[in-house]
Amino acid sequence: MVKVGRKEEFIDTTMQIVAQNGLGGFAMKQVTSKMGVSEALIYKYFETKENLLYACFESFHMRVAALFRNFTLPPITSPQDMYAAIRALWFTYFEFLVNGDYRTIYYFDYRDSPYIREVMKHDDEAAATYFKYFAAIVHNINTRARFTERSSGAHLWMYVLDTSGIFAKRIIRGELPRTEESYEEIWRLISQGILGVVMPTPTGLGNP
Repeated sequence: MVKVGRKEEFIDTTMQIVAQNGLGGFAMKQVTSKMGVSEALIYKYFETKENLLYACFESFHMRVAALFRNFTLPPITSPQDMYAAIRALWFTYFEFLVNGDYRTIYYFDYRDSPYIREVMKHDDEAAATYFKYFAAIVHNINTRARFTERSSGAHLWMYVLDTSGIFAKRIIRGELPRTEESYEEIWRLISQGILGVVMPTPTGLGNP
């Protein structure tokens, strides 16, 4: 059994608290109270609340980066291959988000908060790593589909990533069922936007 360090305990507890209560009004005292430790202890690891919140974001962000880094596109020789590859990538990403539970809720809440804007003003290893691996996947798909000739890649992938995050949070909170049928329905909705740009055809690919 892997022993979890005190720093990791602070991070995990913070993510649980924020996922339940939101970022507004968050205080480090909430973490130490929940853990039953002194406030002085948390400051040995994190100088400020902002440092702690970013460490939480970074911990999950790097896991998403690793997910993209480890994903390899299979050989693509037809539109059906392209559809299958994008579908496989999405399901890998979406299942990862749903399994992330409260960490996923924290991740997207932080991404939508003013805190992230301050982070992005500076050099950020987590963001650079994330975009490095994700950009490689997008580049490989674009080489075959040339979707950037028809649409902004930034808009397309922001739509995919953020919309997937919204649905994942709804499933985690029990607002949508955590079933294969539910995943397939979400993919059907999201894929229509992807296919309309990446592989536009008179009839659409649907489910080849």
